[in-house]
Order: sequence, then structure tokens, then C-alpha cells
Amino acid sequence: MKFLRYAGICLSLLVAAGAVNAEESEPMAGIDDPNYVAVTTGEKRYVTDELWLQLRTGPGSQYRILQALKTGEHLVLLGQNNDNGYSLVRTSKGREGWVLTRYLLDQITAKEKLILVQQELDRLKAEMGSSGSQIVEMQQELTQLRSEREELRRTATEATTELENIREISSNAMALNDKVHRLSTRTQELEIQLEAANAENAQLEADRDFNYLLYGGGLVVLGGFFGLIVPSLFRKKTSNWA
Repeated sequence: MKFLRYAGICLSLLVAAGAVNAEESEPMAGIDDPNYVAVTTGEKRYVTDELWLQLRTGPGSQYRILQALKTGEHLVLLGQNNDNGYSLVRTSKGREGWVLTRYLLDQITAKEKLILVQQELDRLKAEMGSSGSQIVEMQQELTQLRSEREELRRTATEATTELENIREISSNAMALNDKVHRLSTRTQELEIQLEAANAENAQLEADRDFNYLLYGGGLVVLGGFFGLIVPSLFRKKTSNWA
């Protein structure tokens, strides 16, 4: 059975290949049949996944094969002949012909669905892979930002400590400057007091020398006085005794 099916498919392909040149000049048969009903909505139909469907020039097996349609082929429904079970369709490449209606589906086949699902799965995997790479990059960036934040925090702490040291040094310098100023003022006061004390001491020494000189002069005068008076008295008393 499989051999006959493959043989039929090959025969259909050969016939379709030989009929390509004659297709353009040959008019489409069957559309003048009173049982033919045209479809103007352009509904989509899909070839079933059971066999290769033959596209013919007319609504019957006696008409020439134009093409063998594979499973899942997308077709546009142009009309139907319910009497003989054929439908007029247009392929995705614009070729028109007749196919058996019973081999058409109004939904995509299971194989086509599987392909679409696989494509969607591949797309989602690709997006997940891309999202995973983005997540890794974001994590790396977050780690770097955290490291930079810690570095900035450490730098800010060091700057704050240094500022406190500067403030302390500045405060100490101001206090030291104030103390130096007070010591300088006190030194000047002490120097003034020392000068006054020296002047007073010099005056006292001068007064003392004057007093010494005065005392010495007085003693000399007194000594001279006693030196003149005492002998005189002594001689007078001696004469009285005599």
C-alpha cells in the first residue's frame, strides 16, 4: 500500500511538472456547472495530513493534474460543487484548480499545529535564553552597583572622619591661639609690673644710699661734736677738781 501511494505521488508530480506549460492557456473547467457554488468570502482550507492531494483543471478525475498539494498546504476556497464533491481553490502561489472537498479542512492539520507549536516553543526558548542573559547582565550590574555603593559609603565615612579631625584640630588651634593670646597679654602685664618693680627697687636703692649718706654725715657731725665737746668738758672738770 505504501509503495502504491508513493508511486501515485511520484506520478502526480511528473504529471504536474508536464502540465505547467499548458496550464496558462487551458481554461478552468467546471465553473459553468449549475451545481457549482462560488464562494466570495475567501475562506481558508487546508490539505489533510493523510495524503498528497491532486490539484486538477476540472472537477473530476478525468481532468489533468496541475499540481500535487502536500499536507498542510494553505488554500483559498473559491467555490464548491456539492454534486461531484469538488472545490475550486487557489494556492499560496496564485494557482487555481479543483480538489476533492472531503480532503479539505477548515482548520490547520495536527502536523501543522505541531510545527506551529514547535516554532512557538523555539521562540519562547530563544526569548527565555535572551531573558536569562539579560538577567545575568542585570545581576552583574546590580553587583557592581552594590560594590560602588559600598565604596562610596566607605569614602563618605572616611571623609566624615577626616572632617571631624579637621574640626577638632581647628578647634584645638583656636583654643591654642586664644591661650597664646592670653599668655602674651599676661606676659606684657608681667613685663610692665617687672619694669615698675625694677623702677621702684632702683628708687628704694637710691633712697637707701641717700639714707646711708645722711646717716653717715650725721654720725660724722655727731662724732665731731663729741670730739670737740667731750674733751672740753673733760678739761673743765679736771680744772674744777684741781
